Amino acid sequence: MATVRQRPMGVAAVVEPSGRGSLAAVSGATAVLAGSPSMPGLNPLELFDAALAGCLALSVRIAARHLGLADRIGEVRVEVTGEKAADAPSRIARQVCRFGIAGDLAESERAALIAEAHRICTIGNSTAAAVEIVDGDPL
Repeated sequence: MATVRQRPMGVAAVVEPSGRGSLAAVSGATAVLAGSPSMPGLNPLELFDAALAGCLALSVRIAARHLGLADRIGEVRVEVTGEKAADAPSRIARQVCRFGIAGDLAESERAALIAEAHRICTIGNSTAAAVEIVDGDPL
């Protein structure tokens, strides 16, 4: 029987008085947090798009295994562009997803992969369900 391993969840963001920021995941991964357009790193809106793009790209691979197409796909590319709402409160109103799936596939198979990826994508499912955000104990 295969053992299922789960990656630890959680990320800390630190912003210095200068506005420079960093992200550190419980798993050990790190990233630079951009506090302004001129700073290096990813800003929170880009990270939001990145979360969905990354989840969908990985979900296409999982979907390909489920649909028996894994041996026929090559590189999977997903681009996500968030669109801010025009009214208050400040939020992303819509994310546009574009897929590039290399491989010997019919258009119907590509469509099935994309539909299945959306069905199993944890990030997409979470935002569609309106994740509850709560404050925990102080650090």
